Amino acid sequence: MSQSTHAPVLPKPPPPSISILKGWHPGEHVIQEKLGVHDAVAENWRWIDGKLAEDVREFYTTRLPWIPITTLDAEGRPWASYAAGVDGEQGFARDLGQSRLRMDVKAIPGDPLVENVKLFGHGGSEGVTLVAGLGIDFGTRRRNKFAGHITSVSRKDDELELVFEANQSLAACPKYINHRDLVPHPEIHPKVVYKNLILSDSDRLPDDLIDLIHTSDTVALATSYRAKSEDTRKYPSHVGHNLRGGRQGFVRVLRSDGRTVVMPDYSGNRLMQSLGNIEYTPLAGLTFVSFTDGNILYLTGKARTLVGKEAQAIMPRQNVVTTVYITGFVFIRDALTVRQRPGTKIERSPYSPPIKLLAEELEGTTSALFDDEMTATLASVDIHSKDLATFTWTTSEPLLIQAGQTAVLDFKNLLGSTQYSHMAPWNPASINDDRIRTWTVSSAAIPPEKSSQFKLTMQEKEEGAVTGFLFNIARKLAEQGPESLKDATELEIKVPLVGIVGEFTLEDVSDKTTARKPMLWFAGGIGITPYLAMLNALTSPMLQASSAPSSINLVATREPDVLIPLVLPSIHSTDNNHANIHLTIDIFTATAFTPPSMPSTSSAIAVDFRIHSGRVDEAYVNTIPDVADKKVYLCGPPAFERAVLSGLSARGLDASKVIREGFGY
Repeated sequence: MSQSTHAPVLPKPPPPSISILKGWHPGEHVIQEKLGVHDAVAENWRWIDGKLAEDVREFYTTRLPWIPITTLDAEGRPWASYAAGVDGEQGFARDLGQSRLRMDVKAIPGDPLVENVKLFGHGGSEGVTLVAGLGIDFGTRRRNKFAGHITSVSRKDDELELVFEANQSLAACPKYINHRDLVPHPEIHPKVVYKNLILSDSDRLPDDLIDLIHTSDTVALATSYRAKSEDTRKYPSHVGHNLRGGRQGFVRVLRSDGRTVVMPDYSGNRLMQSLGNIEYTPLAGLTFVSFTDGNILYLTGKARTLVGKEAQAIMPRQNVVTTVYITGFVFIRDALTVRQRPGTKIERSPYSPPIKLLAEELEGTTSALFDDEMTATLASVDIHSKDLATFTWTTSEPLLIQAGQTAVLDFKNLLGSTQYSHMAPWNPASINDDRIRTWTVSSAAIPPEKSSQFKLTMQEKEEGAVTGFLFNIARKLAEQGPESLKDATELEIKVPLVGIVGEFTLEDVSDKTTARKPMLWFAGGIGITPYLAMLNALTSPMLQASSAPSSINLVATREPDVLIPLVLPSIHSTDNNHANIHLTIDIFTATAFTPPSMPSTSSAIAVDFRIHSGRVDEAYVNTIPDVADKKVYLCGPPAFERAVLSGLSARGLDASKVIREGFGY
């Protein structure tokens, strides 16, 4: 793959058909010790089979339209490729028996696989080229890893015939796989758009490739283990392949250098094979694909796994990350012979935690992360319904909070850390539960002023460890009477305040000379909370009329008997020169409801209620006048967000102009 003229630097392979590992290799042992799991998995290397069983070979040859595989270039760098047949159909792999597979693979010009197999026959005295693969069925989430070597390579026209022999096989962890319906797409026209195999110190990844990474929810991970000569018999050299999944954007890129990719490590089967390879042989390949248009980005580089404070310094609140400093990359457009079936949706893995941003992504923003000394103490509770309440917190130091920002609280000391569990179908979110939670602050001032109190309006989640804890407290206080709800400080519920974060905020309204655009706010369910703080701020007596928008249209989907008692107290009721603000609240509800009359003390702002049945959809959005002239905000769950964006797009509004809030658990 490399342009270098040096002789190949390849791991010395095990002799053909010889077996299996005799334990965890030194790199695996080290990372398992670092993460405190070695004793628990000390004998689990025995799970690794020395052959491909018949049912596994059947899986590879009858169920899969592609098989991601790892190969090495002449520099010994691992690359991850997507091996697929010329027509994208299942059956491109053939069972040759005795742990051997033949794959008839579409040869994509520029694909590292095509270049790397040219090294076949130059991998040492045995003439063996190492390979690893991952059979994965996105429909059932079944997957199996293998490792071994290539025994023959031939090419005819645009097809490669590769024969593999496996000496390692293992059923892999399925829990972060995002379900997709893939179909053949044989009509491809591959084009190499970018190719830089040896990056200079000043080179960066192009911005559009960084954007591709930040919109991906799946990455193929290629690694290698190059054994020392004295370890070859016990821990033979091999390469590895794995697939990591998460929410879109879970893998990040350092914009500061434009080439360091940061991948969080989620709780898995704790074998740490990929991280073990990186620990001993600090190289890795990463490949990102667009399942809709077939674009493929291949990366390779120098890898490190960081643990504890080192990891958190790069990605706050993430205890283990792998960084890959890119040394080579290829980007090929329209190269994949399988695609996501048109009209189908992705079923996200319920185990994937919310994405975490890099520390540098938080710099230069209004977000702030605090040390362990900053705390928040529960001061009072206001119960709105059986599963909705506002909790007021007092902070150990005054804080600046902008309307729309979120507070990050750590409940580990109160609830304890979670015990390890590989799978938890009864409560998938518990797997990576660090007991840290983020809620939108429902009270703020404009201009921002330091305050020692903030409010969090939250909904109790089914099986929610933290909201369940807080709502149980609320119910016990309610049993004791209203006074207990008004003053909860005697309970001494004190937790670390990790930070105040978020850019879902109002534009600067301190300039009193500039007229503000009318605002259009979409709130799906509990997505109403940031707008409570915004209303509170925009109707503040501190503002002059010229600093506020002329009108606000709030479109909300909460039931009105819950929504209205939340919204009205957020509006300042004193005469503050804001008679030019007209607030229209469109409420979507399935129940009959008569809008309330605004009290006379609220005459400073005109409020109209409009009740709708059904749901917010493209037809409704089409009725909103002058959408292009409004400042549009959107906060709600994914289905609500998609419906709103679809309607706005149909009106000709660029989705990038919409200010959107992340909406995760």
